[in-house]
Amino acid sequence: MSEGNLRAKVATPCAACRTLRRRCGDECVLAPYFPPNDPQKFATVHRVFGASNIIRILQDVDKEHRDDAVSSMVYEAGARLRDPIYGCAGAVCQLQQQVSDLQSQLAIAQAQILNLHCHQANLMAFCTANNSNLGKGGEPADYDYDEPLGSSWTDSPASQVTDGEKDINALLQEMISTWSHDGK
Repeated sequence: MSEGNLRAKVATPCAACRTLRRRCGDECVLAPYFPPNDPQKFATVHRVFGASNIIRILQDVDKEHRDDAVSSMVYEAGARLRDPIYGCAGAVCQLQQQVSDLQSQLAIAQAQILNLHCHQANLMAFCTANNSNLGKGGEPADYDYDEPLGSSWTDSPASQVTDGEKDINALLQEMISTWSHDGK
């Protein structure tokens, strides 16, 4: 063999073999998943799982699923180092709580939108009813100028809660309570 061929066969060991201080051969199970330019990736997984467990897991998994298995081990190891008690489960619980909070906020926003639509419909109905009662000059025909300003508004039909509004408010309350209980 020439010296050029000998140098071509000498390869840089993978990050796993370098960390474990062993020879990295062509049949190294860890080499495709822990390249030499990313030693921290193997160090993190090794710290949590151990080298023998990593090798055993990779040998037990089909070759087409090994990339996913390594990605899962890397994520789990990182989560376990950040949160030694809960690991990935803590991250999942935190995300579920955020989803629940966002669902509650969405239910409240939808209820507010529905409430605004009801108020707009009532205002339009009130304006339509008052426009039909206008006298000459655009003033209401039965308006008493000596009456205080607030009293005519409190007696108007638009300020009184109708049965339909009560039904809508009850429906909104039921929707909010259902959505807030579903998320928890």
